[in-house]
Amino acid sequence: MTIAFVTLCPICEERRNAGQNALQWPILRSWAEQKQWPVNGVMCWLNDEEWKDVLTATFEGETAPRLAPGLEGGVVMLGRRTSRYGKKRFSEWLEWLNAASHHAGIKIPAQKGVEQ
Repeated sequence: MTIAFVTLCPICEERRNAGQNALQWPILRSWAEQKQWPVNGVMCWLNDEEWKDVLTATFEGETAPRLAPGLEGGVVMLGRRTSRYGKKRFSEWLEWLNAASHHAGIKIPAQKGVEQ
C-alpha cells in the first residue's frame, strides 16, 4: 500500500520587486528636498526615510498611529513596512504616493524603464 502525502501551502501574493521598490525613492527624495514639516513644533527638513514614515502612515489611514515611549524619553512612531507589501498593494502605494505628491505640489523626476 502506498501512502501519498500532500503538503498544503497557502497561496501568497508575490512580494514587490526591485523595480517597484526603486520607483518610490526618487519620489520620497523629492519630498525631502521640497517640503518642510513640523517636528517638535519646529518646521524642518525631513530625509527621505522620515518622509516614508509619514506618508506610509497616511497611506495606511492611520489617524491614530501606534506610538511608543523611547528608551530615554520622547516618543517613537511605530511605522508600517512597505517591504511586507505584495505586488498589488505596493502598486497601490506607488499610485497613492504619486497622487499625494501631485496634490502637495511636489515635482518628481520622470522615471523611465522601471517595472511597476
